[in-house]
Amino acid sequence: MDLWATFFIASTAVAALGFVAVAVLWLKKLRDALASTLGDTAQHQVRSAQRLTDTIDHMHRKQQLQEQQIHTLVESNMMMRHEIAVLANKIEIAEHTPAENQTSRTLH
Repeated sequence: MDLWATFFIASTAVAALGFVAVAVLWLKKLRDALASTLGDTAQHQVRSAQRLTDTIDHMHRKQQLQEQQIHTLVESNMMMRHEIAVLANKIEIAEHTPAENQTSRTLH
């Protein structure tokens, strides 16, 4: 009976040792897979952040260009309004002057 108890204890110890060895190997593999997945995810996040930064920079440059264009349009509008006012003033003056003086004047 003593032999069977020793055999049972020895086989249980070998089985437990095998189970622990397999568990350790599985945990190492799991850790490596998790580290790889987290690394890939982190790289993906970094690339996404870089694309977002590039897009924001592009939009900022585009906004500045549009602001410059609006400023140019506002200046052109003001100049045209001034020229229209000057022209309207000249037309009004020309309408109120006698006909004999109009032939000698040239509008520029």
